[in-house]
Amino acid sequence: MKRQKKRKPTQSNILMDKINGVNMNICGNREVIFEGSRGIVEYNENSIKINTGKYIVAFSGRGLHIRCMNEFSLVIAGFITSIEYIM
Repeated sequence: MKRQKKRKPTQSNILMDKINGVNMNICGNREVIFEGSRGIVEYNENSIKINTGKYIVAFSGRGLHIRCMNEFSLVIAGFITSIEYIM
């Protein structure tokens, strides 16, 4: 039986990350569409930390803000310099 190769995303500026029901679409370094949020842990203009249940996802940068938000998803905008998974 042949092993199938993993496919690379067709658009280099969008990353799909499926960890514990979390879906993150990263558009360059200016915007993230984050689905699977269970709450905001920290929020200021340099750092946004999102609870996913098992992990905390930390976004660092400048001028960060939440453009829109509902019960399970949100859009983070600004100049994003790093994304970190914290256990």
